[in-house]
Amino acid sequence: MKKINLIFSIAALAFTAITVVTLLYAWYITADRVDDMEFNILQIDSLVTLYEADDSNYNGVPNLSSDENINKYYNPEASAHVPYQMQYYNEKYSFNYVDQRYALSQDSSANLLNTVVIDDMAPSKIYGFKFEIINYVGLDNTLEFNFLEDNQIDTSILKDFDCRLGVVTSSSNVASVTFTEWTNFCTYSNNTYSYNGLSLNPLDTDMVIPARSGSLSVGRMDLWLQIRINPSATNDSISEFMLPYYRLTLSCDMPDTQNGD
Repeated sequence: MKKINLIFSIAALAFTAITVVTLLYAWYITADRVDDMEFNILQIDSLVTLYEADDSNYNGVPNLSSDENINKYYNPEASAHVPYQMQYYNEKYSFNYVDQRYALSQDSSANLLNTVVIDDMAPSKIYGFKFEIINYVGLDNTLEFNFLEDNQIDTSILKDFDCRLGVVTSSSNVASVTFTEWTNFCTYSNNTYSYNGLSLNPLDTDMVIPARSGSLSVGRMDLWLQIRINPSATNDSISEFMLPYYRLTLSCDMPDTQNGD
Protein backbone atom coordinates (compact mmCIF):
# COMPACT_ATOMS: atom_id res chain seq x y z
CA MET A 1 0.00 0.00 0.00
CA LYS A 2 2.79 2.37 0.88
CA LYS A 3 4.42 1.55 -2.45
CA ILE A 4 1.23 2.48 -4.31
CA ASN A 5 0.94 5.77 -2.39
CA LEU A 6 4.56 6.53 -3.20
CA ILE A 7 3.91 5.93 -6.91
CA PHE A 8 0.87 8.24 -6.82
CA SER A 9 2.88 10.92 -5.01
CA ILE A 10 5.69 10.74 -7.55
CA ALA A 11 3.17 10.88 -10.41
CA ALA A 12 1.44 13.91 -8.85
CA LEU A 13 4.76 15.70 -8.40
CA ALA A 14 5.74 14.93 -12.00
CA PHE A 15 2.39 16.22 -13.27
CA THR A 16 2.74 19.39 -11.20
CA ALA A 17 6.28 19.97 -12.47
CA ILE A 18 5.20 19.50 -16.09
CA THR A 19 2.28 21.90 -15.59
CA VAL A 20 4.49 24.58 -14.01
CA VAL A 21 7.09 24.27 -16.78
CA THR A 22 4.37 24.52 -19.42
CA LEU A 23 2.85 27.63 -17.82
CA LEU A 24 6.26 29.27 -17.43
CA TYR A 25 7.09 28.57 -21.04
CA ALA A 26 3.74 29.97 -22.21
CA TRP A 27 4.28 33.08 -20.06
CA TYR A 28 7.78 33.50 -21.49
CA ILE A 29 6.56 33.24 -25.07
CA THR A 30 3.75 35.71 -24.40
CA ALA A 31 6.01 38.17 -22.58
CA ASP A 32 8.55 37.93 -25.38
CA ARG A 33 5.90 39.03 -27.88
CA VAL A 34 4.25 41.81 -25.88
CA ASP A 35 6.47 44.45 -27.47
CA ASP A 36 5.31 43.36 -30.91
CA MET A 37 1.63 43.76 -30.12
CA GLU A 38 -0.26 46.84 -31.32
CA PHE A 39 -2.55 48.55 -28.86
CA ASN A 40 -5.22 50.83 -30.33
CA ILE A 41 -5.59 53.82 -28.06
CA LEU A 42 -7.96 56.71 -28.58
CA GLN A 43 -5.78 59.60 -29.70
CA ILE A 44 -8.65 61.98 -30.46
CA ASP A 45 -11.44 62.20 -27.90
CA SER A 46 -13.06 65.62 -27.98
CA LEU A 47 -16.51 66.98 -27.34
CA VAL A 48 -17.65 69.86 -29.56
CA THR A 49 -20.68 71.87 -28.48
CA LEU A 50 -22.30 74.47 -30.73
CA TYR A 51 -24.14 77.47 -29.27
CA GLU A 52 -25.97 80.36 -30.89
CA ALA A 53 -25.32 83.82 -29.52
CA ASP A 54 -28.18 85.39 -27.61
CA ASP A 55 -27.71 88.83 -29.15
CA SER A 56 -30.87 90.94 -29.11
CA ASN A 57 -29.14 93.88 -30.83
CA TYR A 58 -27.32 91.72 -33.41
CA ASN A 59 -24.24 93.90 -32.95
CA GLY A 60 -21.78 91.02 -32.46
CA VAL A 61 -21.75 91.32 -28.66
CA PRO A 62 -24.07 88.76 -27.02
CA ASN A 63 -26.38 89.74 -24.18
CA LEU A 64 -24.92 89.54 -20.70
CA SER A 65 -25.70 86.25 -19.03
CA SER A 66 -27.89 86.10 -15.93
CA ASP A 67 -25.91 83.05 -14.77
CA GLU A 68 -22.17 83.69 -14.62
CA ASN A 69 -21.37 80.00 -14.34
CA ILE A 70 -22.97 78.74 -17.57
CA ASN A 71 -19.69 78.51 -19.49
CA LYS A 72 -16.04 79.10 -18.79
CA TYR A 73 -12.99 79.65 -20.96
CA TYR A 74 -9.53 78.13 -21.07
CA ASN A 75 -6.42 80.26 -21.57
CA PRO A 76 -4.52 78.74 -24.55
CA GLU A 77 -1.69 81.27 -24.23
CA ALA A 78 -0.59 80.12 -20.78
CA SER A 79 3.12 79.32 -20.74
CA ALA A 80 2.57 76.45 -18.33
CA HIS A 81 -0.29 74.40 -16.99
CA VAL A 82 -1.90 75.92 -13.93
CA PRO A 83 -4.43 74.35 -11.56
CA TYR A 84 -7.65 73.40 -13.31
CA GLN A 85 -9.82 75.84 -11.41
CA MET A 86 -7.51 78.70 -12.46
CA GLN A 87 -7.74 78.04 -16.19
CA TYR A 88 -11.31 79.15 -16.65
CA TYR A 89 -13.13 82.36 -15.95
CA ASN A 90 -16.85 82.86 -15.64
CA GLU A 91 -18.59 83.38 -18.98
CA LYS A 92 -20.46 86.68 -18.90
CA TYR A 93 -22.22 86.34 -22.26
CA SER A 94 -25.38 84.42 -23.07
CA PHE A 95 -25.39 81.57 -25.59
CA ASN A 96 -28.13 79.08 -26.41
CA TYR A 97 -27.35 75.40 -26.92
CA VAL A 98 -27.76 74.13 -30.51
CA ASP A 99 -25.93 70.83 -30.95
CA GLN A 100 -23.26 68.58 -29.47
CA ARG A 101 -21.04 66.00 -31.18
CA TYR A 102 -18.04 63.83 -30.32
CA ALA A 103 -14.88 63.74 -32.41
CA LEU A 104 -13.44 60.27 -31.82
CA SER A 105 -10.59 58.50 -33.57
CA GLN A 106 -7.86 55.94 -32.97
CA ASP A 107 -5.85 57.68 -35.71
CA SER A 108 -3.95 60.95 -35.46
CA SER A 109 -6.86 63.05 -36.73
CA ALA A 110 -10.63 63.30 -36.63
CA ASN A 111 -13.09 65.42 -38.59
CA LEU A 112 -16.39 66.83 -37.47
CA LEU A 113 -18.66 67.95 -40.31
CA ASN A 114 -21.82 70.00 -40.00
CA THR A 115 -23.69 72.99 -41.34
CA VAL A 116 -25.63 75.95 -39.97
CA VAL A 117 -28.86 77.49 -41.21
CA ILE A 118 -29.72 81.10 -40.30
CA ASP A 119 -33.27 82.40 -40.70
CA ASP A 120 -34.42 85.96 -41.39
CA MET A 121 -31.08 87.61 -41.96
CA ALA A 122 -31.11 91.38 -42.29
CA PRO A 123 -28.39 93.82 -43.42
CA SER A 124 -26.30 95.50 -40.71
CA LYS A 125 -26.89 92.63 -38.29
CA ILE A 126 -24.30 90.13 -37.04
CA TYR A 127 -25.27 86.52 -36.33
CA GLY A 128 -23.00 84.75 -33.88
CA PHE A 129 -22.17 81.19 -32.85
CA LYS A 130 -19.76 79.64 -30.38
CA PHE A 131 -17.90 76.34 -30.54
CA GLU A 132 -16.76 74.86 -27.25
CA ILE A 133 -14.11 72.18 -27.86
CA ILE A 134 -13.02 69.99 -24.94
CA ASN A 135 -10.01 67.65 -25.22
CA TYR A 136 -10.20 64.59 -22.96
CA VAL A 137 -6.95 62.81 -23.91
CA GLY A 138 -3.35 63.20 -22.83
CA LEU A 139 -2.12 64.68 -26.10
CA ASP A 140 -2.28 68.24 -27.36
CA ASN A 141 -4.77 68.58 -30.21
CA THR A 142 -4.27 70.99 -33.09
CA LEU A 143 -7.50 72.51 -34.36
CA GLU A 144 -8.29 73.59 -37.92
CA PHE A 145 -11.51 75.30 -39.01
CA ASN A 146 -12.58 75.53 -42.61
CA PHE A 147 -15.57 75.65 -44.89
CA LEU A 148 -15.51 72.91 -47.49
CA GLU A 149 -15.15 73.48 -51.19
CA ASP A 150 -18.37 72.85 -53.11
CA ASN A 151 -18.47 73.50 -56.84
CA GLN A 152 -22.27 73.27 -56.88
CA ILE A 153 -22.87 76.04 -54.36
CA ASP A 154 -24.94 79.04 -55.43
CA THR A 155 -22.42 81.88 -55.52
CA SER A 156 -25.10 84.40 -56.49
CA ILE A 157 -26.30 84.21 -52.87
CA LEU A 158 -23.07 83.27 -51.10
CA LYS A 159 -21.23 86.30 -52.49
CA ASP A 160 -23.39 88.55 -50.32
CA PHE A 161 -22.03 87.09 -47.06
CA ASP A 162 -18.95 87.69 -44.91
CA CYS A 163 -17.68 85.68 -41.96
CA ARG A 164 -14.98 85.89 -39.33
CA LEU A 165 -13.68 83.50 -36.69
CA GLY A 166 -12.46 84.41 -33.21
CA VAL A 167 -10.60 82.44 -30.56
CA VAL A 168 -11.08 83.28 -26.89
CA THR A 169 -7.90 84.01 -24.96
CA SER A 170 -7.39 85.30 -21.46
CA SER A 171 -4.74 87.12 -19.49
CA SER A 172 -4.87 87.68 -15.74
CA ASN A 173 -8.35 86.17 -15.78
CA VAL A 174 -9.55 88.81 -18.28
CA ALA A 175 -10.83 87.32 -21.53
CA SER A 176 -10.86 88.69 -25.03
CA VAL A 177 -11.73 87.37 -28.48
CA THR A 178 -9.11 87.57 -31.23
CA PHE A 179 -10.86 87.67 -34.62
CA THR A 180 -9.78 87.20 -38.18
CA GLU A 181 -10.67 90.01 -40.59
CA TRP A 182 -14.13 89.92 -42.11
CA THR A 183 -13.78 87.65 -45.15
CA ASN A 184 -16.19 87.18 -48.02
CA PHE A 185 -17.02 83.60 -48.83
CA CYS A 186 -16.42 84.22 -52.53
CA THR A 187 -13.56 85.66 -54.52
CA TYR A 188 -14.14 88.00 -57.46
CA SER A 189 -12.08 87.76 -60.62
CA ASN A 190 -12.77 88.47 -64.30
CA ASN A 191 -16.29 89.65 -63.49
CA THR A 192 -17.06 86.29 -61.89
CA TYR A 193 -17.64 85.18 -58.29
CA SER A 194 -16.24 81.81 -57.27
CA TYR A 195 -16.19 79.79 -54.08
CA ASN A 196 -13.32 77.36 -53.41
CA GLY A 197 -13.67 76.76 -49.71
CA LEU A 198 -12.39 78.91 -46.88
CA SER A 199 -9.93 78.32 -44.04
CA LEU A 200 -9.90 80.60 -40.99
CA ASN A 201 -7.26 80.90 -38.27
CA PRO A 202 -7.49 83.80 -35.79
CA LEU A 203 -4.05 83.17 -34.26
CA ASP A 204 -2.05 82.81 -37.50
CA THR A 205 -0.30 79.92 -35.75
CA ASP A 206 -1.49 76.50 -34.62
CA MET A 207 -4.67 76.60 -32.58
CA VAL A 208 -3.73 74.13 -29.84
CA ILE A 209 -6.13 72.57 -27.36
CA PRO A 210 -3.88 71.37 -24.52
CA ALA A 211 -3.68 67.80 -23.28
CA ARG A 212 -5.35 66.49 -20.18
CA SER A 213 -2.61 66.08 -17.59
CA GLY A 214 -2.26 66.18 -13.83
CA SER A 215 -4.52 68.85 -12.39
CA LEU A 216 -5.69 69.68 -15.91
CA SER A 217 -8.65 67.31 -16.14
CA VAL A 218 -9.54 68.58 -19.62
CA GLY A 219 -8.13 71.01 -22.15
CA ARG A 220 -10.45 73.50 -23.78
CA MET A 221 -10.76 76.15 -26.46
CA ASP A 222 -13.74 78.30 -27.47
CA LEU A 223 -14.28 79.78 -30.93
CA TRP A 224 -16.72 82.48 -32.01
CA LEU A 225 -18.06 82.34 -35.56
CA GLN A 226 -19.85 85.44 -36.84
CA ILE A 227 -21.79 85.88 -40.10
CA ARG A 228 -23.15 89.03 -41.70
CA ILE A 229 -24.51 90.29 -44.99
CA ASN A 230 -21.76 92.24 -46.70
CA PRO A 231 -22.52 95.95 -46.08
CA SER A 232 -22.08 96.81 -49.75
CA ALA A 233 -23.85 93.74 -51.14
CA THR A 234 -27.58 94.27 -50.71
CA ASN A 235 -30.20 96.09 -48.67
CA ASP A 236 -32.62 93.19 -48.86
CA SER A 237 -33.35 90.76 -46.06
CA ILE A 238 -32.78 87.07 -46.71
CA SER A 239 -35.31 84.63 -45.31
CA GLU A 240 -32.93 81.69 -45.01
CA PHE A 241 -29.20 81.20 -45.48
CA MET A 242 -27.37 77.88 -45.20
CA LEU A 243 -23.64 78.17 -44.70
CA PRO A 244 -21.36 75.86 -46.67
CA TYR A 245 -20.49 72.76 -44.68
CA TYR A 246 -17.90 73.60 -42.06
CA ARG A 247 -15.32 71.12 -40.84
CA LEU A 248 -13.49 71.04 -37.53
CA THR A 249 -10.32 68.95 -37.83
CA LEU A 250 -8.55 67.81 -34.68
CA SER A 251 -5.12 66.25 -35.02
CA CYS A 252 -2.21 65.29 -32.79
CA ASP A 253 1.43 64.29 -33.03
CA MET A 254 1.60 60.60 -32.29
CA PRO A 255 4.16 59.74 -29.58
CA ASP A 256 7.22 57.77 -30.66
CA THR A 257 7.11 54.11 -29.61
CA GLN A 258 10.16 51.92 -29.17
CA ASN A 259 10.15 48.14 -29.07
CA GLY A 260 12.21 46.45 -26.42
CA ASP A 261 14.88 43.88 -27.21
